[in-house]
Amino acid sequence: MNEFAARIERDFPLRRKEKEKMEFRTWLVHTFKELGYTPKLESGESALAAGGSVTNVVVGDIDKAKIILAAHYDTGVRELLPPLICPTRPLTFLLYQALYPLLMVAGSFLLSLAVTFPLNLPGMMLPLFLLLLVVALFYPKYGPDEKNNRNANTSGVVTLLEVAKTYPCLKEKPVFVVDCVGEGDELLVLPSKATRWDGDLLDAINENFVNGEKKTCFLKTDGQIIFPSDNRAFPHSTAVCACKKVAGFGRCILPRGTGEIDEENVALLREGLCRLIMNYHPQKA
Repeated sequence: MNEFAARIERDFPLRRKEKEKMEFRTWLVHTFKELGYTPKLESGESALAAGGSVTNVVVGDIDKAKIILAAHYDTGVRELLPPLICPTRPLTFLLYQALYPLLMVAGSFLLSLAVTFPLNLPGMMLPLFLLLLVVALFYPKYGPDEKNNRNANTSGVVTLLEVAKTYPCLKEKPVFVVDCVGEGDELLVLPSKATRWDGDLLDAINENFVNGEKKTCFLKTDGQIIFPSDNRAFPHSTAVCACKKVAGFGRCILPRGTGEIDEENVALLREGLCRLIMNYHPQKA
């Protein structure tokens, strides 16, 4: 297993509570310092703030950077349904997401019926149904921790640490958000609508990202896409993820993956991002 992945899996598998996130940030800052960087923490409104209460580990000078690399480091609640993302089929993804509220309503109704019907208390059914519905709404905030975070958030952090270890001078910026790259046979590069007009950047991506022995890199510049990560906070973003082709769903991401982080995916992304940083020379307006 990758040395960074092994350390995160062993010492920081959960990064949801503030104490857990603080401990992980402390280790992350220390690790970047060991790699020769000068990292800093930025909270609230900052160059990388995506809204809400956030604390980011920032490495390098955002104002002088040609390209910004970003990844999630926190972890979330264990979802009731197996999480599934279909980047190239937004409608399929939205329909799948709609299953949760439908199941929440149906489950609350059936449970309230199962309690009130045997007791012959029809007048209590609606209040109990509403109570159960309210309780279900709090699940995303107070539900159990998701313990399997290898693919969802850990893989992106591991990839950026590998880039930092390989290339220790990373200095309107293109933002590459690396997320869910731990499992999948195809590395999918998804530029935003604004980035699709940046011909120099798209050419650089095509020139510097290459296929592996068993993996392919695919730059998608047409059609509708959806990728619910930090890329949505930046107009000139490019999301990078790993997909599997599933019949009926197209290219899919399974955040709750079961295997270890794919070393070939990390290696291809490390090499591609390092080459991109070194070779990309944006035209000044």
